[in-house]
Amino acid sequence: MVTTTDVTTTEASAAPAATGSVAAGLRPATRRRGDALRKAIFDAVFEQLRTVGYANLTMDNVAAAAHTSKTVLYRRWTSKDDMISEALREALPAPAEVVLTGDVRADMHALLRCVQVAFTSTKGTAFQIVSAEAGCERGVVRQTVIAHVVQPCVDRILDMLRQAAERGDVRPEAATELVAGSGPALLVQYSLVHGPVLPDEFISSVVDQIVLPLVSPGAGAKSDYLDR
Repeated sequence: MVTTTDVTTTEASAAPAATGSVAAGLRPATRRRGDALRKAIFDAVFEQLRTVGYANLTMDNVAAAAHTSKTVLYRRWTSKDDMISEALREALPAPAEVVLTGDVRADMHALLRCVQVAFTSTKGTAFQIVSAEAGCERGVVRQTVIAHVVQPCVDRILDMLRQAAERGDVRPEAATELVAGSGPALLVQYSLVHGPVLPDEFISSVVDQIVLPLVSPGAGAKSDYLDR
């Protein structure tokens, strides 16, 4: 975490101290602290991810882009993975903060929008790196997006379906992790094929044509997999 310690970001040129006035043309150093420095660093992280990619991102380049020093970065993060993960956590939406209404369709829309925002809130950076890391066993960005958005979204959808089943709004056998994960999985798949922008119309189609037919009380015979 960035502390409130002042960090000099523009070095004044070396010159003898002026007596009684600032030497002509000498601009005082610009100092940033706390949130201002933190934002500059995270903005630099996303810009570097977008322009050079994860593999070529370095602490030196981020420090230069943020107009700070590498020492400042290493004072707060031991590696670029730690820095990128924190930048993502700062930018990604939190499914736990979504206010649910008890209306299955509206709540499903609200939770799926978390996945939508996850790919767009960082100018497509999260999607870009998730795509690149798709075949990696331990992709740091992919893990962060899954851990902080996708899986919590699935968990909240599952809880929502179970509560709806108790009210009789959905079939009890449809309140499973398989069904809960179908919507987020389709959004991730769409992004991998078409790009990071998830149209609102696509989210509505997933809810109305896939999820609701799966869970509605009048749906057809269940599959054995729904009980797993």
